[in-house]
Amino acid sequence: MKNTKNNFNVKVLCSKLVSILLICSFITAFSCSSVQYGFDAREHSIFSKFNNLGIAKEDFIKQYGLPTNKAMSEEKSGIVERLYYTERIKDFLVTTEFIFLNNSLKKMERDDSLQFSRSVEVLKTE
Repeated sequence: MKNTKNNFNVKVLCSKLVSILLICSFITAFSCSSVQYGFDAREHSIFSKFNNLGIAKEDFIKQYGLPTNKAMSEEKSGIVERLYYTERIKDFLVTTEFIFLNNSLKKMERDDSLQFSRSVEVLKTE
Protein backbone atom coordinates (compact mmCIF):
# COMPACT_ATOMS: atom_id res chain seq x y z
CA MET A 1 0.00 0.00 0.00
CA LYS A 2 2.77 2.43 0.91
CA ASN A 3 4.64 1.80 -2.36
CA THR A 4 1.51 2.61 -4.39
CA LYS A 5 1.06 5.87 -2.51
CA ASN A 6 4.70 6.86 -3.22
CA ASN A 7 4.26 6.06 -6.93
CA PHE A 8 1.15 8.25 -7.03
CA ASN A 9 3.01 11.16 -5.37
CA VAL A 10 5.88 10.84 -7.86
CA LYS A 11 3.44 10.89 -10.80
CA VAL A 12 1.67 13.97 -9.45
CA LEU A 13 4.99 15.72 -8.88
CA CYS A 14 6.19 14.85 -12.39
CA SER A 15 2.98 16.10 -14.00
CA LYS A 16 3.25 19.38 -12.06
CA LEU A 17 6.87 19.82 -13.16
CA VAL A 18 5.97 19.15 -16.78
CA SER A 19 3.15 21.70 -16.56
CA ILE A 20 5.48 24.32 -15.08
CA LEU A 21 8.10 23.65 -17.77
CA LEU A 22 5.51 24.00 -20.53
CA ILE A 23 4.25 27.30 -19.12
CA CYS A 24 7.81 28.63 -18.81
CA SER A 25 8.55 27.54 -22.40
CA PHE A 26 5.52 29.42 -23.74
CA ILE A 27 6.39 32.54 -21.75
CA THR A 28 9.97 32.46 -23.02
CA ALA A 29 8.95 31.81 -26.62
CA PHE A 30 6.45 34.64 -26.80
CA SER A 31 8.00 37.26 -24.52
CA CYS A 32 10.50 38.44 -27.16
CA SER A 33 7.99 38.58 -29.98
CA SER A 34 7.28 41.87 -31.72
CA VAL A 35 3.61 41.37 -30.86
CA GLN A 36 3.41 41.89 -27.11
CA TYR A 37 0.45 43.11 -25.13
CA GLY A 38 -1.44 43.67 -28.38
CA PHE A 39 1.32 45.90 -29.84
CA ASP A 40 2.96 44.97 -33.14
CA ALA A 41 6.07 47.11 -33.53
CA ARG A 42 6.33 46.28 -37.22
CA GLU A 43 3.00 47.99 -37.90
CA HIS A 44 4.41 51.24 -36.44
CA SER A 45 7.51 51.24 -38.62
CA ILE A 46 7.98 54.13 -41.04
CA PHE A 47 8.20 51.41 -43.71
CA SER A 48 4.98 49.56 -42.77
CA LYS A 49 3.07 50.97 -45.74
CA PHE A 50 6.05 51.30 -48.10
CA ASN A 51 5.28 50.12 -51.64
CA ASN A 52 7.61 52.08 -53.90
CA LEU A 53 9.64 49.42 -55.70
CA GLY A 54 11.76 50.76 -58.53
CA ILE A 55 12.78 53.97 -56.72
CA ALA A 56 16.39 55.06 -57.31
CA LYS A 57 18.78 54.43 -54.41
CA GLU A 58 19.76 58.09 -54.24
CA ASP A 59 16.12 59.22 -54.01
CA PHE A 60 15.44 56.58 -51.35
CA ILE A 61 18.35 57.78 -49.21
CA LYS A 62 17.23 61.41 -49.61
CA GLN A 63 13.80 60.45 -48.32
CA TYR A 64 14.77 58.06 -45.47
CA GLY A 65 18.33 59.04 -44.59
CA LEU A 66 21.47 56.97 -44.39
CA PRO A 67 21.05 53.28 -43.51
CA THR A 68 22.06 51.72 -40.21
CA ASN A 69 24.17 49.20 -42.11
CA LYS A 70 24.76 48.03 -45.67
CA ALA A 71 26.17 45.17 -47.70
CA MET A 72 27.29 44.98 -51.33
CA SER A 73 27.94 42.18 -53.80
CA GLU A 74 28.44 41.73 -57.51
CA GLU A 75 26.31 39.21 -59.34
CA LYS A 76 25.77 38.33 -62.99
CA SER A 77 22.75 40.64 -63.09
CA GLY A 78 24.75 43.60 -61.70
CA ILE A 79 25.70 45.29 -58.42
CA VAL A 80 23.48 44.31 -55.50
CA GLU A 81 23.30 46.62 -52.48
CA ARG A 82 21.44 45.81 -49.29
CA LEU A 83 20.54 48.75 -47.06
CA TYR A 84 19.42 48.02 -43.50
CA TYR A 85 17.32 50.48 -41.51
CA THR A 86 16.82 49.78 -37.80
CA GLU A 87 14.15 51.66 -35.86
CA ARG A 88 13.49 51.79 -32.15
CA ILE A 89 9.75 51.49 -31.60
CA LYS A 90 8.82 51.35 -27.91
CA ASP A 91 10.91 48.45 -26.51
CA PHE A 92 11.65 46.85 -29.88
CA LEU A 93 14.22 47.14 -32.62
CA VAL A 94 12.68 46.67 -36.06
CA THR A 95 15.09 46.12 -38.95
CA THR A 96 13.99 46.48 -42.57
CA GLU A 97 16.21 45.45 -45.47
CA PHE A 98 16.06 47.09 -48.89
CA ILE A 99 17.69 45.34 -51.83
CA PHE A 100 18.84 47.44 -54.77
CA LEU A 101 19.98 46.05 -58.11
CA ASN A 102 21.95 48.53 -60.21
CA ASN A 103 20.72 51.42 -58.00
CA SER A 104 17.02 50.51 -58.39
CA LEU A 105 14.96 49.12 -55.47
CA LYS A 106 13.90 45.55 -56.23
CA LYS A 107 12.86 44.13 -52.86
CA MET A 108 11.99 45.05 -49.27
CA GLU A 109 12.23 42.47 -46.48
CA ARG A 110 11.30 42.83 -42.84
CA ASP A 111 13.68 41.16 -40.40
CA ASP A 112 12.40 39.90 -37.08
CA SER A 113 11.85 42.43 -34.36
CA LEU A 114 13.89 42.10 -31.20
CA GLN A 115 13.21 43.33 -27.73
CA PHE A 116 16.21 45.30 -26.55
CA SER A 117 17.77 46.13 -23.25
CA ARG A 118 17.85 49.71 -22.00
CA SER A 119 21.62 49.94 -22.55
CA VAL A 120 21.30 49.89 -26.38
CA GLU A 121 21.43 53.33 -28.01
CA VAL A 122 19.40 53.62 -31.24
CA LEU A 123 17.69 56.68 -32.69
CA LYS A 124 14.03 56.76 -31.72
CA THR A 125 11.53 57.14 -34.61
CA GLU A 126 8.27 57.45 -32.69
